[in-house]
Order: sequence, then C-alpha cells, then structure tokens
Amino acid sequence: MNLAMNSQGCGYTPNCNETAAPGNDSLSRWEYWNQRYKERNEAFDWLTDPYLTVQSVLPYLEETKSKDILHLLDLGTGTSRFPSELSKHLKDNFNLFCFDYVKECLQFQRSSIFRSDFRDASNPFARIMFVCGDAESLPFKADTMNIIFDKGTTDSLLKDKIKGKERTHSVLSEAFRVLCPNGKLLQFTDEDPDVRIPFLEESCRNWNVSISYKILSSESIEYFMYTVVKK
Repeated sequence: MNLAMNSQGCGYTPNCNETAAPGNDSLSRWEYWNQRYKERNEAFDWLTDPYLTVQSVLPYLEETKSKDILHLLDLGTGTSRFPSELSKHLKDNFNLFCFDYVKECLQFQRSSIFRSDFRDASNPFARIMFVCGDAESLPFKADTMNIIFDKGTTDSLLKDKIKGKERTHSVLSEAFRVLCPNGKLLQFTDEDPDVRIPFLEESCRNWNVSISYKILSSESIEYFMYTVVKK
C-alpha cells in the first residue's frame, strides 16, 4: 500500500525544557533545528521521557486493530528515543513513519533505530521509514494514518509570535486530513487544558472530532497527553 505521494527517503533531561521557555521563537524556525542537529548529533527527548511516552500510547495501539497494517506517523521525530522504544513494543504488522524537516535528525534516527532491538528482517511487514518534508503539506494520502504522535512539535511552532497559530492550524489540518476515520492524534505537551483544548477545538472546527486528555507525571513535572479522535 503506497501511502506517500512524494517522500525522501543527550539523554532525557526533564529540566532542560526549551519548549516551555516563553518567547523562545527560534524553536519555530528550520534554521535553528538544522544547526542544532548538525552540532548535537545525540539522542534528546523533549517533555516526557520516551519510556513514559511509549507506556502512555500502548493502550491506544492495542485498541487500534487494523485488518491490514497499522500506519503510524511520528510528526517532528527529531532525535527522540521514542520511535526506537515504540518499535520494540509493537506486536502487529506496522509502518512507522519518522517525519521531520531536517535531514540530519532523520539520519541519526535511522542509525539509532537499527542499532536497537528492532529487527526488520524478523517481520517483512514491519517497516520503519524516514521522511523529510513540511508538516504544513504532508506527503501522504488522505485517510491513511491510524495514529499520529506529536511530542512538542506544535509547541515549537507556537513559539512563532507572528505566524505561530496560523502555522500550527495548518499542521493540525494536515494531520486530520491524513488520519483515517477513527484515527487518533496523540499530543504531548506541558500546556494546560484551559489553553490547549480551546486551541484544539479551534483547529478542528472543520472536522468532526472528540477531544480528551490525561495527566502524565515525569520526574515530578506535570505533562498532558491530548487525544483527538477523528470521527
């Protein structure tokens, strides 16, 4: 099944939370991330630790039973250990797309994941792919993804004081376009529900969705996982 329309192929530190730094608009720019990944070629996880993140999403994977192959999209994968950890827990056949707009981090992910316990050869229908592109124009067909993971990606875009909301609305609109019916967007952030839920409702105004959230705690820091289900 060809989903792509056009594609190219430090450890967790909870206190080092740049996405939470107010006014740090450099986090919304490609130039910042391109330079960062060239200079810091190491694993780094924003917000929740990768193990907590995986444990939080596993119940959703269990309830998302696909007759064919499970299609998963990690939106703004960076150099997180989340894809590597997730691949170790996936029992069903799956396609995991690690998506980012910086090639250097995708090269890091490729080498990191295939040094892990993931064994592509053990299941010919289990694949991890690395796609470089623009999240405001995702190179995937509509209604194809079962679950999309957003771990701080929209938080970074929202640092853009001028076009942040507009850009984030575009990214979320694209996410809902490629989600299949009953597909889920799982968002990890430190933003309070009083702020994030109205923003998600505004972003979803053209789609029939349901929104819920749960509180996650990591190293005594409170985070949130928002679940947006496309009806």
